Amino acid sequence: MTSWRVPRGPRGEGAFPLRLGPRAETIPFTSSVLADNPLGDPATRPVAVLRPPSGRTEGAPLLLLLPGFLGSGASELSRHAPFDENLFELFDRLQRTGASGEATLIAPDCTTALGGNQYVNSPAVGRYDDYLVQELLPWARERFRSGPVGVLGQSSGGFGALHLAFEHPGAFGAVGSSAGDMGFEYTYLPDLARACRVYRHHGGPDRFLAALFEDPGLLKGPFDASGAALLIAAMGASYSPVASEPGSFELPCDPETAEFRSDVWAQWKRFDPVERVGTPDGSAALRRAKVVAVTGSSEDEWALDAGARWFAAVARRSGVPVVHEEFAGGHFVRVPRFAALFPRLVAALRT
Repeated sequence: MTSWRVPRGPRGEGAFPLRLGPRAETIPFTSSVLADNPLGDPATRPVAVLRPPSGRTEGAPLLLLLPGFLGSGASELSRHAPFDENLFELFDRLQRTGASGEATLIAPDCTTALGGNQYVNSPAVGRYDDYLVQELLPWARERFRSGPVGVLGQSSGGFGALHLAFEHPGAFGAVGSSAGDMGFEYTYLPDLARACRVYRHHGGPDRFLAALFEDPGLLKGPFDASGAALLIAAMGASYSPVASEPGSFELPCDPETAEFRSDVWAQWKRFDPVERVGTPDGSAALRRAKVVAVTGSSEDEWALDAGARWFAAVARRSGVPVVHEEFAGGHFVRVPRFAALFPRLVAALRT
């Protein structure tokens, strides 16, 4: 009878990454701008922190990592699955092996009752742009005595990184987007019709959300129609809030009749990085950064690879020296994208 032995040779750290130890921690942070936010979400949030392998933070770059939709910074300190490094483990390995220079990494928890965050100021969600730029970053720079600051993120966080760079020219010396939301026609329109079917079934977006809050089991995952319904509601609250009615928002289609609303869609498009980088103010803002890097995966389920290519083309025509890279895999295959982004941003900040 033939038998085989499990090989005992060298194994990559991806299977059994080294423990991060006391250099990694979560620190509670209480925000004043998130107090009494429209959704009633907590104002005190954990901030995940990873200090460099040397332990020295003074003068070292500070990276602000924005998680994707349904993600949080604190979740990056836990193992997700065997053979799957989280982003803190990945960045630690890159620094220890010399593939990246050292930096302090912080990741906020900006989870909302709608699942995720686009890191914008919205009367329907809260002042998350202000939270990050006016409160969290000054606190982190003082606590760690940090040097120059970069921002990067995954998916919604990749959108958020670009949004903050547009809104605050010169605040970030390096900007990175990993499969960030852009090219909204490719990203959101396919989910819009699926979401409206769910809303119609429940009697409206508000009733769908009420049912979901009562029974979270209604959410069947990001690829299910229920995931599309939650995502589109969150985007509406971020991109098309009703300023006169805090907590309220509009959508680019009528859930009952399926009539498309071009006026609301125009509000969404004003946030699209593809749209913004083609404007004089947008391109000038991004030119203030030492590097703007966007990545995508060739089989992204939300076509964000197409959005990244579109953004890069418009950026280059607008005089923004963007770095664009594309990798194999789907939307949630993050490690190759961040293995490119982390060293690139740190190198720019340390120059």
